[in-house]
Amino acid sequence: MKITVEDGDKLFDSVQCTYNILEQKPYNALVEAKEANMDIIIKEGLANGRSLRHPKLVQVAEKMGCKPDELALGCILAQPFQPRVLSGAVTTEQLESNLGAMDIAERLKTEGDLLKEVMDGCVMDSETYWKDRSALAWN
Repeated sequence: MKITVEDGDKLFDSVQCTYNILEQKPYNALVEAKEANMDIIIKEGLANGRSLRHPKLVQVAEKMGCKPDELALGCILAQPFQPRVLSGAVTTEQLESNLGAMDIAERLKTEGDLLKEVMDGCVMDSETYWKDRSALAWN
């Protein structure tokens, strides 16, 4: 990803993209953007709800004693590119649950290989991810 122009100035101060436990292809570009002191904004952190049904996510959430949405968002917040995450919450209950992701992210940073276990166990082929996403029914 080209982040700077010929004179070395950044093209942008921030970058926003889709990144979640299923769609991880942008990882290297996001690390590069962070190294260039760009603000990272993640959208679709819950993959339009699809990530919440992934068996590996559900299994690890049960093991950690948290909700799947907390773990899915916590996995993003625990990434080394230090993102801001747009949760997509539409109800007070969803927002309250999503806020638990901050504590889960801290646990993931210190509790062994749980982050790697979830990320490796949930990742999809990027082409398949976007094909499945395009087939979703939208309101």
